[in-house]
Amino acid sequence: MKRKITLGIPIYNAANLVEKTLLSALNQTYPNIEYLFVDDKGDSMDVVRRVVENHPRSGDVRIIDQGTNQGIAVARNTIIENATGDFLFTMDCDDVILPNCIEILYSAMMEHPVDFVAASFVRCDVSGKLYPGCQYEDILIEGRDFPVAEYRYGLGKHLFVATWNKLYDMDFLRRNKIRCHPGHYNEDPWFTYQVILNAASCRLLPDVTLHYIYNPQSVSGIAASNGYSEKIAYQFAEIQQLKSAYVRPLAKQPFYINLLVDIMQMSIYHAYRIATSSCIGKKKKDEIVTDLLQRKFVPPLLQCAGRRTTRYRLLSIFWKMPMWAKVFSVKLLASLRFKEWFKKWLHFTD
Repeated sequence: MKRKITLGIPIYNAANLVEKTLLSALNQTYPNIEYLFVDDKGDSMDVVRRVVENHPRSGDVRIIDQGTNQGIAVARNTIIENATGDFLFTMDCDDVILPNCIEILYSAMMEHPVDFVAASFVRCDVSGKLYPGCQYEDILIEGRDFPVAEYRYGLGKHLFVATWNKLYDMDFLRRNKIRCHPGHYNEDPWFTYQVILNAASCRLLPDVTLHYIYNPQSVSGIAASNGYSEKIAYQFAEIQQLKSAYVRPLAKQPFYINLLVDIMQMSIYHAYRIATSSCIGKKKKDEIVTDLLQRKFVPPLLQCAGRRTTRYRLLSIFWKMPMWAKVFSVKLLASLRFKEWFKKWLHFTD
């Protein structure tokens, strides 16, 4: 008999999209799935209950009532804590998975057991038009001494940051106490950071198994159109603090310098996004930007060479500047609206 997989979905709003999401999950070809739908007190549970009640797999569904709206991070943690499957797959309540999604991920996991399997995906707007998403080659990553972290940060390869569209070994998640940070709306960066730094193996697949739906009413959709809210800004600043503390034990690893490059680049990127936001007052902007640009990490204990070392040195020069000069530099770039250049140099390139 095939091993049990827990498929978890935090449910909050998305009433116009959630039915399609649920049917894509319930209609999977893989036979042994436990469904955990977490009610985070939005406006779509009537739709959820109707879909579940009328589906042949209703007996495999557990709806967990959060009692109050606690946010997507707590909802994802609730899924992990209540999962009884050997493996976990999680998705958002406005995305769609292909009918053989779980079958593909499970087959790869059984072919060569790893800590997690990640598949490719495409983006999709609400009208159904498809756009490029994340396309992997078929790659097995394993070895000693942080092979997945070395792949991502040492070699500068791409691993998409989302928690979803991955099949996780539940023993791996529990053994390393990997959880989302409660209260965070953007729960993916911190969760996936822990996964990458702790995983001893993973498999990347070229198969497209998920359609990521661009929902303009989601947290990411609102942030993209209106700019960061004050709460989102504080959360990104907190993520950078968490990352800086988490990597300190790795200061002797060869890829540690690349972890610092990532922390510094992302801190500057978020500072820029905060500076350009129309949703945050000037005083709060200055406070959060200053917090992001403070040094909170331990310098590398090994000397390295290469392109990343050059970038680290350049970023270190910026980091050693007086705070007023760093804040002024970010504000200057914000006033010039160098968004695309900033995204390319600081966020999406290695």
